[in-house]
This record gives sequence, structure tokens and C-alpha cells, in this order.
Amino acid sequence: MTLRVVHCIGFYFPDPVGGTEVYVRDLAATLLERGVESSVVAATDDSEREYLWEGIPVSRYPARSGRTAFQQLVRRLEPDVFHLHSWTTGAGLPHLRHAAELGIPSVATLHVPAPLCLRGTMLLEGKTPCDGRIDEARCARCWALERGVPAPAARLISHLPKWAPPPWLTRTPVRRIATLASARTIAANQAERLQELARLCKRIVVPSEWVGSALRQNAIPDGKILLSRQAASTAFGSDGGGARHGGSGRELTIGFMGRLETYKGVQTLIEAMSLIPPQTPLRLIIAGTSDDRNNLRAIEAAAAKDPRIEFVGPLPHERIPAFLESLDILAVPSRWMETGPIVVLEAQAMGVPVMGADLGGISERVRDGIDGWLLPFDEPRAWAAAMHQAAADRSQVAIRAANSKRTRTASDIAAEMATLYGELHDRST
Repeated sequence: MTLRVVHCIGFYFPDPVGGTEVYVRDLAATLLERGVESSVVAATDDSEREYLWEGIPVSRYPARSGRTAFQQLVRRLEPDVFHLHSWTTGAGLPHLRHAAELGIPSVATLHVPAPLCLRGTMLLEGKTPCDGRIDEARCARCWALERGVPAPAARLISHLPKWAPPPWLTRTPVRRIATLASARTIAANQAERLQELARLCKRIVVPSEWVGSALRQNAIPDGKILLSRQAASTAFGSDGGGARHGGSGRELTIGFMGRLETYKGVQTLIEAMSLIPPQTPLRLIIAGTSDDRNNLRAIEAAAAKDPRIEFVGPLPHERIPAFLESLDILAVPSRWMETGPIVVLEAQAMGVPVMGADLGGISERVRDGIDGWLLPFDEPRAWAAAMHQAAADRSQVAIRAANSKRTRTASDIAAEMATLYGELHDRST
């Protein structure tokens, strides 16, 4: 019997996409080989529409669709399993509730740390990795600090009694103060939403071990948690890539690819370049875009001042393999706990070593000194030293490139998900 699965996501092709959307696309395509039919339902800011994307049916619904409209869409698709991949306004906890009301077994994959962390970064007070336990006082203080509240005031806020401001107060000039005063309530609500996620889902899929550990810190049982690591698409493949990297007599090329937001850490690379002697045979290529015009202007200005830095703007997804092919090293200087990221796996599949922040999923995927470098996040001097040394000693780059290999395939993920879907369907019938 053919199983039918609906994958629910906040965005989708042909819109600008990231790793989550690529994961869903590859999973849906590969599941077909295992007799599982997929449909994608994705939020949009436009009107509802339907189309095929690489052979997979896609239904777009307005992000603020009501319960009835969303349930009608899902009911029409008649899925055996509902799989949530986002934690956004357009695809999140309310949509799990809607699926539960229809009696459809549900799964959620935590592609981002947002269900666990009010900051969304999983960095305690922005300084150290957090264990993920949602504690009202600790989370309230951490959240207040992120909003620029001085440390003494943040401590005071974390000890205020739980309180929710009335709606009329949130429309007044003191709304920011009222919101900060309710920080403990906001943290408590975060914990309640996480527990509801666990109740509504038969399984929570985690791409990295640290995500599973954080769920356990919140008393979510092991039986609910399934570790299923990500994989690079088949478009990313090495043709003996280790041998083509690390050659002497030319500039060492380090690349960054992704969102140009603060949490992705591109500024760390720019600051590191300013600390490296200008005669060092090294160049940095930055590919990406940002919704923050100030961020973009700062990056453009840095590139204009330093001839070793090239800013190439947004990179269409189909050009990513060629971009990686042109690099000696991929830099992933994230300032948050990544659940992946897939770009690390894409680089490794191409035989490109990764210089990454020693945080979260990056530290689970990069082996320091073997196939890459793990460096302290947000410490430009450490990055400058590693980049300078790589440019000076290409043999170390070549060794890491030779050890950079694909470790997982989309078929591996599809096999795990098909087994999970089958188990859930059998239990529900």
C-alpha cells in the first residue's frame, strides 16, 4: 500500500530558500523510490495556488489562513502522516493542532532551535552554548539582556512574578516596559508550547545530537526523539576533490555562503581579514543576501576597502555546487547553535574542507585537524590565525580536503523516514 505524507513548511521553491526547503525537496523526491507519495503545503504571503515542483505537488496557502481553510486543504490531500518542518507563523504549532483535530499522526523535524529558545540562538546570555532547559528565571534574564536591558535590570525582571499585560497596555507608549515585565510569563509560555509540540507529535526528528539532548533537558522522553542526520543533495559530488585543493603558487580562496545576518557570523570573517597581513596570498569570497540593508551596506563597504574581499551577492541554488568547486575552504562562522547546517555537508561531499565555529551541529560534523578546523565563535583573532596559517601551509589544507567526504545520502534519510511513517500508520489503523 502506498503511504501519503504531507510536508508542511513556512516557505518553498521557487521562493528564495535555505537548507530546510532543500531538505524537504530532496526527502520528498527520494521517498518516491520507497513507495511514499509526498505533497508539500507551504505558506505564502500571496493568494493560494497549486503547482508541481520537480514532480512533487505543492499547495500554497495564505500564511494567515484560518483553521477551517487549512484543514480543508489537508483533508483533500488525504495524508496518512503530517510532517511539520517549520516553526513560523505560517507553519507551526497551530498547524500541528489542526492536523491533530483531523486525527492524522504527526511528526515534526526541528530544523531550527526556535521551539527551545526565546533568543533563537541557544547561546546563554549570548556567550556560551545553552543546555536547552527552559527555566523561567534564567530564560527571562537571557531574553531581556538580548533586548539591551542592563544586567542588574535583567536580573530584576527575571524575579518578577508571572504577569501578562492586558491587550490595551500593549498598544500604549509603555508597551516595551510591559512586555519586558512579562518576561517570565513569556518563558513559561515557551515551555508550554514545547510540551504541546511533544504531545501532538508521535516523533520529534532531530538533525543533531545536541537538539535531542536539549529536548531531554525538558523531560521529553527518549521514545519521542529520533536522530536523523541530514545529507547533501546528489548535485554535490566529489571527483577526487581533495587533490585539487591546497596547491601552492596561488591565492588561497576561502568562501562564505548563506544569510548575511548577524547570527551567521560573516562579520567575524571580515574582521579576521583586517588582522591578516595584506601580502598574505589569500582572498575571501562572500555570497549571500540579507533583509537588513545596514548589514548589506557594511559588507559592501568592507569589500570595497579590502581588495582581497569579493562580495558576489545572492547565489541561485543551482550555482552552489560550482561556487563550492571554486573554493579551497568553506567558512561557517555561525554565532548560534546550528541544527545542521546542510552547507557543511555539501562542502564535504565536494571535497572542500570546512573552517567552522565550534558550536552545535557544526562541531558534530567537522573533525578538527582531520577534515576541517573548529574555532571559537566570534573570536576574529583566532579565525585570522587559522586563515593565515592555512594560506602559509597548503599541505594542511590538502590533508583536510582529502579527508572531506560524504557521510550520508538522501536515500539514508528517506529509509529512516519511510520506516517511521510506516510504523505510525500501522499504529493508527
